[in-house]
Amino acid sequence: MTEKYLPIKIFEKRVEVDDRLTEAGGSSQQPKWVLTGSELRTKSNILFDEVHVARTQIDAKLKKYRNVPAVLKAKLNDNAIAKSHRNDLTQFLFTGKQDRVIGFTENQEILLRIDDASQVDELNQKLEKAEKYAKAISGIDALEVYQPEVKLPEKQVDKITFKIKLHNYSNYQMNKFVTEVFKELVSKHKELKYVKSVEYSDHLHIHQIVADSLDAIEFISDFNAISFIEPMPIFEVTLDEFSDDRSILLPAPVDGQVYPILGILDTGIAETTQLRPWLYGKRYSNYPNDFLDPAHGTFVSAIAAFGDTLEGQAYTGVNGCRLFDAAVYPVKDTITEADLVENVKEAIEKHGSNIKVWNMSLGSMVEVKEGEFSDFAVALDSIQEKNDVLIIKSAGNCSNFMKGAPTGRITRGADSVRALTVGSIAHISSSKDIAGVNHPSPFSRVGPGPANIIKPELVHYGGNAGVVGGNVVHNGVISLKPDGQVKKAIGTSFSAPRVASIAAELNNKLLEEFDSVLLKALILHSAKYPENVNLPINEKLNQYGFGVPQPINEILYNDPYEITLVMRDTLVKGEYVDIIDFPFPSMLVDENGFFTGQIIVTLASQPVFSEGQGAEYCQSDVQVMLGTYDDKVQRDIQKRHIRNELGREGTFNILLSSSYSKKQMMDNLSFSKTEKMLVQYGDKFYPNKKYAVDLSDITNSNKEKYLKSPKKWFLKITGLYRDFIEKYSIINRLELSQEYCVVITIRDPRRKTRVYDEVATLLQANQFLHRDVKLRTDVPVRIDI
Repeated sequence: MTEKYLPIKIFEKRVEVDDRLTEAGGSSQQPKWVLTGSELRTKSNILFDEVHVARTQIDAKLKKYRNVPAVLKAKLNDNAIAKSHRNDLTQFLFTGKQDRVIGFTENQEILLRIDDASQVDELNQKLEKAEKYAKAISGIDALEVYQPEVKLPEKQVDKITFKIKLHNYSNYQMNKFVTEVFKELVSKHKELKYVKSVEYSDHLHIHQIVADSLDAIEFISDFNAISFIEPMPIFEVTLDEFSDDRSILLPAPVDGQVYPILGILDTGIAETTQLRPWLYGKRYSNYPNDFLDPAHGTFVSAIAAFGDTLEGQAYTGVNGCRLFDAAVYPVKDTITEADLVENVKEAIEKHGSNIKVWNMSLGSMVEVKEGEFSDFAVALDSIQEKNDVLIIKSAGNCSNFMKGAPTGRITRGADSVRALTVGSIAHISSSKDIAGVNHPSPFSRVGPGPANIIKPELVHYGGNAGVVGGNVVHNGVISLKPDGQVKKAIGTSFSAPRVASIAAELNNKLLEEFDSVLLKALILHSAKYPENVNLPINEKLNQYGFGVPQPINEILYNDPYEITLVMRDTLVKGEYVDIIDFPFPSMLVDENGFFTGQIIVTLASQPVFSEGQGAEYCQSDVQVMLGTYDDKVQRDIQKRHIRNELGREGTFNILLSSSYSKKQMMDNLSFSKTEKMLVQYGDKFYPNKKYAVDLSDITNSNKEKYLKSPKKWFLKITGLYRDFIEKYSIINRLELSQEYCVVITIRDPRRKTRVYDEVATLLQANQFLHRDVKLRTDVPVRIDI
């Protein structure tokens, strides 16, 4: 048995050698879908008529609400969605020599700010020049006035609380003016009461009002600036449990030992005999104790601190965790989404400087939309960004299994891009349970998230369930009641704290400055699928994300036949990284002289966000390539579009799924089932990416062309930005950049080549700055494998 005791390594790019300048690309040739001749003129005439109707409506709106802009929407067809076409569209939609685009909806509609009806006339003038604007005209299906989305309850009840969002005009003075006009409008109706405005993020303010009648909502629904109106979401916490009324002893903190600290955003933590010594500081709450029921928060907390001990399994490698009690949820009263956002925001703002990892096993019951990120998620992203913290969020529970229906998608809040979202798998299975061991729990909500991003990213053990005679039978995980007695319960609420404890302990072990991107990259990199799960890769991604994260020491240490390299950096717009001396071990070849080995690449990035852009909320992306090439070449920078003197020829990216043989992949069943990721899952604008490949699976023709030793190896990191944020950054004088972390493991499954030593030697020979990751202890706990 080989022990894992060699620490993972951090290395840096060589600034003078590996930095590159982005070069222009693209083609001036029109796409095939662009209309010409009579088809173009017919389309132009249709849009001309729609603009004529819209002008009359906009004129009326601007007269009713003076100085409050109206909004025109341009519905795009699928052909025109790509960034390469967006500039042509926005140029067509320019009015008054300004870019008036203020948003992009989940229905692929560009929203255009209109201050004066005459600006609509400019669009008709452009429609008369159809040939000049052929691409834009071909890409727009319809032009019409924006009508706010208004959702009303099915029946009238007394005093309904509504959530209202106004358009963001990307102009501070205009937004401020419009908000005051809106408040004044609400005050004019006796059945409306303006409660408050809650800042979900810098550019997203939610207005909370109370209406005594649905007719009162109609009074304000035609206000030009309203984006949507809906009943304010109300949150609920339920705890399905079975008690067995026995006590359990848990260890007390050892004097002098440094433990991880984890914030618990929940219903409160009971000061049981077992948990009292582990509580960190004084409880945060805006509610008196008699409004709190700490049952849920206590159960979550005991799992976070002692989940391994309670189950008698080494799930996380964590044995003891300091717990900060942030009681943000009053169980004995209802709480609105806006109030919950305020409570979470205040708790983290006050304590985020000391507590960097937070568990949030609370959420909405409303599923996410396919093409729009929820306001709750936007708020959680903003809170994490401003306070430099990481939230671990539960995916949400679904009761569809009780009636034999398919499991629903993740709920609002679980689509937070900065957070790690966690689903549940079964830890045990009986004859009455629906799920087999290591299969998704019947209640665990699945992905994907909005815009098809991978959510949940991870899964862990949260219980099992079945239905017998129409009644639900629970097979729960073990934790504590508020009186300190043991009980069992099920839910993604209880899988999330296992991952949260891993993140907190990882942060505690690393003697590095807190870095949420690094933590996410390392945890995702370690994740594996259970061996007994046999699903297509796309279903694995939807149900398991990247899999189950490994215990702490599996994340931090290597054995001699593998090495894990970590590169943490910031990528500035206009630049990319091209490491043309990547230290792949030259001795890692098979008996026929072909490079071999298993390679796992994980990339975690911090995208630039823009609220109000629908599915395009993530406005930036980082992409990674790793592979071989033949030779370095000198390039002529005097030529147009060439900005970099050094290049490569004979390049081959090993991360492309098209290069692999499906038959050969099935020969290595263990690797294929647990780690293989060879799907090009929408490779643009996914904040987290992972590839796991076995070079022995590459097709024979590609082996001959690209893997015959000797070959040189490269690593390339590039950035991409959407059209909206590029223009916004110019107007607001902002420098665009993205933080990212790449983690690469190279492994010899034959256990012949001492990969760790050879790669370390190559790092030194090629003058890379590198070091062992700084850890709290010099003597790791060795793990037999």
